[in-house]
Amino acid sequence: MTAAVIRPGELVEVAQGIFYSTRPLPIVDEGVIEFLKETARTVPRRRARFCAHPSPDAAQHDMLIVSHRETYVAPHRHLDKSETFIVLEGVADIILFDENGALEKIVRMGPPSSGLPFFYRMPARQFHSLSIVSELLVFMESTSGPFHPDHCDNAAWAPGPDDTTPGCAFIASALQAAPGA
Repeated sequence: MTAAVIRPGELVEVAQGIFYSTRPLPIVDEGVIEFLKETARTVPRRRARFCAHPSPDAAQHDMLIVSHRETYVAPHRHLDKSETFIVLEGVADIILFDENGALEKIVRMGPPSSGLPFFYRMPARQFHSLSIVSELLVFMESTSGPFHPDHCDNAAWAPGPDDTTPGCAFIASALQAAPGA
């Protein structure tokens, strides 16, 4: 069996900026990353993802994601699963909050060559967000499936995921208020 690399034109867009492959063995190269970068620069939510799993019902979810610095990642937590995050390109701050919205920690992350941390495994029930420092952040995210929106809790003390302008202001304020900012 010869496995071919997926080309961007073969991807199926299931929602704005969310792409799947119909191949049972998805193999991607820089072409898919470049496609995701261009998509992230143009879609309103400023992010794009390639889902390597066959559907939202899959037991394991592996995603290649590109987020623009204007992406708002609402503080949220996963109620019953952990999440693995690996930076491939770019720099971002991972922001951890307690139950009441108080800032617990900020960790600057980048690819392995940057000398910064590049990998984490977020435990269930930890409120977290992301502030992208570089123009674009390319990362891999993995978690168990299936996907159920009600298994994720958006923080009541922060703007919701669709409130981009106030959300970005909230994150900027949290970063400025951090000790040593």
